[in-house]
Amino acid sequence: MRNLSLLIITLFFLSKLTLAQYIYPLSEYSSEMKSYELSNFDIKDTILYLPLGESGLHILDISDLSNIKEVSVYSEYEKRSKKKVYGTAYCVNVIDNKAYLSFGALGLKILDVTDPSMPYPIGGYYRYQDVYCNEIFEDYAMLGYIGMGLEIVDLNNLDKIDMVSRNNIKDFSVKNIQIIPPYIIISGGGKGLRIFKFKEPFTDFKQAEFTKKHLSDNDANKIIVKGSTGYLANDYRGLSVLNMGLPLYPLEVNIIKTNGKATDLTIDRNYLYVACGKCIEVYDIREPEKPVKTHEYNDKNKEFSSLKILNNNLFALYADGNKNFGIVIFQIE
Repeated sequence: MRNLSLLIITLFFLSKLTLAQYIYPLSEYSSEMKSYELSNFDIKDTILYLPLGESGLHILDISDLSNIKEVSVYSEYEKRSKKKVYGTAYCVNVIDNKAYLSFGALGLKILDVTDPSMPYPIGGYYRYQDVYCNEIFEDYAMLGYIGMGLEIVDLNNLDKIDMVSRNNIKDFSVKNIQIIPPYIIISGGGKGLRIFKFKEPFTDFKQAEFTKKHLSDNDANKIIVKGSTGYLANDYRGLSVLNMGLPLYPLEVNIIKTNGKATDLTIDRNYLYVACGKCIEVYDIREPEKPVKTHEYNDKNKEFSSLKILNNNLFALYADGNKNFGIVIFQIE
């Protein structure tokens, strides 16, 4: 009987170990630049789109992960009051053959990237506010402003992009937008979360209730909602787990201290990956409100900031000092 018990316990732990997710570095791309700013990047097929602030949008060929090459750079300026105003590439979303670039003082820029070596603008929208991030829903773009909240524009006619709704919030800089129809959640760093509910049909964008404020004393960097559970990269507080059963009233049900400040996260199937300073942590979320850490990767020379998964690889953007940055590509096992 005792041997049987030991066998059962051994098999239990072996099954847990077998199911555990871990990552290991496969290759790396690195570069040097005098002035850069890291934010959200995107991947489409074998092309990686990397916004680097005032340096513009850098487009990389990742078809060979051991030999990543830059194929083009998109940068632009406009003359305003006889001065050159350059776009600042903050965030990009790539859908089909279009790149939706949050371009700072030049607003939203839509690029045709059918040929990644020759991106060119096919539309744009600007309304006297710097755009930091965007999220695309059907034929609409949600624009997150620096210091001014949310705006929604209609993309049906790229020659004349019109605003359809807005909720300007003074001093609220949007870092991330999550759409869960008919709700839109925006993360505002030290300003916490704002949640909007819209009437049906959702795409009319007529607000149904007053904006709800949540976790306003926290640094809400990014939220991802899966099912009825939200995962929030909560800066120095770490990883917050939210019950989103009532989307307008998220309830924090768990808080997990991460190795460093949590800045970004991504989900693949039953696993959550969190960028937290010099570490990337992996969590099993098969019990959604009780994440279990299965693995962590540490590098004392790198500050990880943004994550993206493609196929069986995790791409992690990092800074190494003031001039060096790069991307580590991990194999997911």
